Amino acid sequence: MRPAFKYLLVISLLLLAARTYAERLQVVADIWCPFNCQPNAPLPGYIIEVLAAVFPQEHIDYQVVPWKRAVLQTRQGVSTAAIAATAEMAKEGLLLIGRQPVGHAYDCLYVASGNPLSYHGRAADLHGVQRLGIALGYEYAEGIGEWLANDANKAKIFAESGDEPARRNLRKLMRGGLDGMVEDRSVMSFLLLDPAYAGRVTLAGCNQAVPLYMAFSPKRPGAESLPERFDQGLVALRQSGRLAQILGKYGVTDWQP
Repeated sequence: MRPAFKYLLVISLLLLAARTYAERLQVVADIWCPFNCQPNAPLPGYIIEVLAAVFPQEHIDYQVVPWKRAVLQTRQGVSTAAIAATAEMAKEGLLLIGRQPVGHAYDCLYVASGNPLSYHGRAADLHGVQRLGIALGYEYAEGIGEWLANDANKAKIFAESGDEPARRNLRKLMRGGLDGMVEDRSVMSFLLLDPAYAGRVTLAGCNQAVPLYMAFSPKRPGAESLPERFDQGLVALRQSGRLAQILGKYGVTDWQP
């Protein structure tokens, strides 16, 4: 091989590798269906489908990892973005968000059917709870957050980690291992479509809605432009009606009028 040709070939391969890296968007989170579900499934989660529509030229590499690891990987630049973070989570993780939320979270208390407990957004409403299931690394506000922050309740908190904390807590609740569990309303509604749980779980009450965002790493190529590109793409999907089509497959309605 002549030196000049060999040199050009090496340069071409390097440019191709750089382009491939730049076009790969690795997004991470634990499973939080219908926001993000099983990778490569027919219904991978509406946010995954939105990302594919907003960034059609990029390869969306969606990976499931525990939430604390998702935030850490994104902060370090290993991953491009963490899926469905609150503004507070993004701020604490030094991540970048845009102006357009990807949905709203409603932290709700769920109990086994027959439990008369009712939650109205006050810490005092949880006075009788002895074993409360939550997800490790998540943030909770209002009465639930106040109750969790009380040192007197530390022994009553059972934090579930792993890739599917919601499903694990639900199983514990069904076995009687928990008095209640805190989970997002949309996530729990999706889980309760399973006939195995029909009539066995009761919604005791919810906190106010909190917006969720794509939280981008500041250390990835094109980091500064990604939140704005996502905002513009999401607005275009909404205006075209494509967003409503995607959300409809998951039984979700648009969070913005």
